[in-house]
Amino acid sequence: MSTSRIFRALMSLLACAAVLAAVGSNANAADQPGTSSKAKQRPVVLKIADHSVNFGGHFHLRGRTGNPYRGDVRVQSLVKGHWHTLNKVKTDNHGRFAVKVRARNNASLRVRANDGRSSKVRKVVVIGYVKLAGNARYIRLGRELTIRGTVVPRGARTVRVRVRGEGAITTRARANGRFRLRWVPRTAGDFSFRVRALPNSGSTGASSRRHRFSALRPGHASYYGPGLYGNGVACGGTLTPSTRGVANKSLPCGTKVTLQYGHRTVVARVIDRGPYVAGRDWDLTEQTKRDLGFGGVGVVWTNK
Repeated sequence: MSTSRIFRALMSLLACAAVLAAVGSNANAADQPGTSSKAKQRPVVLKIADHSVNFGGHFHLRGRTGNPYRGDVRVQSLVKGHWHTLNKVKTDNHGRFAVKVRARNNASLRVRANDGRSSKVRKVVVIGYVKLAGNARYIRLGRELTIRGTVVPRGARTVRVRVRGEGAITTRARANGRFRLRWVPRTAGDFSFRVRALPNSGSTGASSRRHRFSALRPGHASYYGPGLYGNGVACGGTLTPSTRGVANKSLPCGTKVTLQYGHRTVVARVIDRGPYVAGRDWDLTEQTKRDLGFGGVGVVWTNK
């Protein structure tokens, strides 16, 4: 082999060795921290302790930015397609944060770090309630029972009132959350109703407590007692001036009867049979008569 060929071969080997050395040095540099043009960052994390909270309570949020230094995060809520900032929170030296957000409406929440990165979106739910106004406890047949109240969170919502044994009535709450409806009882008796606000975009559905009331019908009554004290009564026991009760021809013994006369209302049990005067429905004992402020003969309102 000539000298020139040997020289060219050596030069080619040296060139290959230089290229391999350059590639190796670049790989080692890439493995060293701080040498990359953009260091890898951990994602922004948002955690919520309870995803459903009663209206007026707080959602407890915590998380981290992924940055090992102090900074800011913005807690944001999605409203009509746009993100609105609710709170601005400082992070600690490790990029961690914790904050409380008051529960006002159902929402989609996220946190946004000061470098522009954002967490995943978390949905939270507000549990509303129905507050009833002072509704009547007794209603006479022929009159209306007015049911009033407020749904929270406030807003125009569908409200359904279910009267046990009588079906349901539907109305619409106004923008301030208030509602009012009227129901006319068709028969005497003891009833109860519950108000339910149907769910909407602002909160879950909510129900009120059960409210009881009595529909009263008129009945003719008299009273008995003087001259009969010491005698037995049909349902057992002895009649005395302090015995509270009523006599009726057909109701089972022990039946509770609500009686109303004027502005007074009492509850008494059926203890005897009678009256046997045509056109009368009830005989009141002396004690029941006094409790009602009832005269000798007249009309009382009862739930039976």
